[in-house]
Amino acid sequence: MKLHNEIKLDKRHRGTHSIICKCPKPEWFAPPNYKPLPGELGHAMRKLVMKDKKNGKICLRRQISRDPYFIKLRKAAGRKRDFRPDKQALIDAIFPLLIQKVDMGSWIVTANITQLANELSPKNKQKEIIQETKVTPSRISRLLPEMMRYGLCELPSLKWDPTKKHWMPRHIILTERFWQLCGINIDKILYQRNKRLEEELEGIIEDPGTYESINIARNRWYEKMQIATLKYRREKATREKRRKKLSSLPLDQRRYTMASWIIRSSPNHVLFNMDHESFNRLVWKNLNQLNLGLNWKT
Repeated sequence: MKLHNEIKLDKRHRGTHSIICKCPKPEWFAPPNYKPLPGELGHAMRKLVMKDKKNGKICLRRQISRDPYFIKLRKAAGRKRDFRPDKQALIDAIFPLLIQKVDMGSWIVTANITQLANELSPKNKQKEIIQETKVTPSRISRLLPEMMRYGLCELPSLKWDPTKKHWMPRHIILTERFWQLCGINIDKILYQRNKRLEEELEGIIEDPGTYESINIARNRWYEKMQIATLKYRREKATREKRRKKLSSLPLDQRRYTMASWIIRSSPNHVLFNMDHESFNRLVWKNLNQLNLGLNWKT
């Protein structure tokens, strides 16, 4: 019997791309122009973030990924080992961001996954994301289900947008365990949440502060978010269609066509109170928003 010891060749090959984490140590701190958060939200932020007295820089007061909570529930969450250093840094960085972006009444994080990734990504002097070191949305998408297994958040089911053939943005909901892990008084934050619900749902429900009222507030928030998303996508598609139509025209013809569109779409009282120079600036403004102004290159 003849033995074939030769290695069989196939078309499979190892990829040449790098699998190293682009941003192994992300960090996020509230910009100086942000107002301090009210009530227990501000208390939670101060528990995690502090100002270094020596150099005046903002830094982490506490590495929350090193909390014994994650060791105790490691098996229940389906893990066998500790977090890798890059995931530890991501958890430490995302907690202050979630606190900053949470809605007090519903505990919904108002920033979606892509927005959270953009906030955590390093930026240059022009406040633009550095692509080589950015935090990818897929990295956040892998972290959030793990946080859900630890009982720190809830992930609502995805909803499909049949018009644009895209998923609707996904927003997580923080839980009581999340706030307990931050080290704040849970009774106080529940009181502040119920008080906010009373203000938001006054006249809509008879018994604010109950589980039913929380669901109503969350459903109302999601409905508003979905309407805003659909409106944004529709306007973006219309804007891109207009840009495609105008890009093939000479500059003077673009100005004339844009002026005609402004006349058709603007209210009469706005146009009546507008002089020629203001109208001309409005035409240029709309062209520049479509990148079809003087600096546009064919």
